[in-house]
Amino acid sequence: MPLDKQQVRRLLAFIADTRDDEIDCDECLAGMAEFAEAELVGVGILDGLKRIEAHISGCPECAEEYGLLRDVLRNASSSSID
Repeated sequence: MPLDKQQVRRLLAFIADTRDDEIDCDECLAGMAEFAEAELVGVGILDGLKRIEAHISGCPECAEEYGLLRDVLRNASSSSID
């Protein structure tokens, strides 16, 4: 089945957004907890974590994992305050 124009545009945008220093899902998952904790406490994202941020923004599976982890950390944080 051929791609429609919108699918082609998204694919081209995704290709154009790739970088030489990208990480794979395993590397992303390995650093995801540190990234989520930094975001949760509001500290700036360290340079080493920027690749995780970039991966999450382009990978739906890792973005979903990250959302779940962030929710768990927020709930744990709010329940420890009570």
